Amino acid sequence: MIVTETLTALPEKRSRLVLISHSELFESVLQPYVQDNPGFELTRIIKTSVEQVDAELVLVDVASFSRDECVQVFRLFPHLPIALVNANLEVALQLIELHPWVKGVFYRSMSRNNFMAGVQAMLAGGDWLPRALMEKLVVRYRQIAHTSDAIAELTAREKQILTLAGQGLSNVDIAGRVYLSVHTIKSHIHNALRKLGATNRAQGAALVMGHIGEPER
Repeated sequence: MIVTETLTALPEKRSRLVLISHSELFESVLQPYVQDNPGFELTRIIKTSVEQVDAELVLVDVASFSRDECVQVFRLFPHLPIALVNANLEVALQLIELHPWVKGVFYRSMSRNNFMAGVQAMLAGGDWLPRALMEKLVVRYRQIAHTSDAIAELTAREKQILTLAGQGLSNVDIAGRVYLSVHTIKSHIHNALRKLGATNRAQGAALVMGHIGEPER
């Protein structure tokens, strides 16, 4: 006797995308993109916590939140890939500088094909960043690296004097604060600006104070 078994096909697992947004209208724009691809589903959430989210990719509608609110949303999902949607170049650049772990960016003018190609790339472990944004990020990171290297060449005294200059003190005031001559203060500032490639004391002070975070006393 031959025994035959009927195998029931298991339903294909769908990749769940979660949209964090206040806009029903924007959700209505994205839903047709996703519905045309049976392997995906999209759910919009307004307020959420990590425990409530079961997703493979988080889409943050940056038009729904302030910059600080976006960063707070990012921190809710430390283990999930995050993409910015409804963005423009400048906003995306600012947010990626604050949260470099963003995996993808979609502009407001994105096409259906662009969106789904990006989603698939990120679900496969890749990134999806527009070329113009990548170019700006490369320039920015090179500037940061150059500034860090240049600041590393400054002496502790040069950093101190530029920081005091950034607080609005004159050369005479700085000289009195650190017990050096005005001529020596000018010499330290000149040498520090040359190392930094800065054109004036305000720019040099901004670079140093932005790098060390806290003013030196």
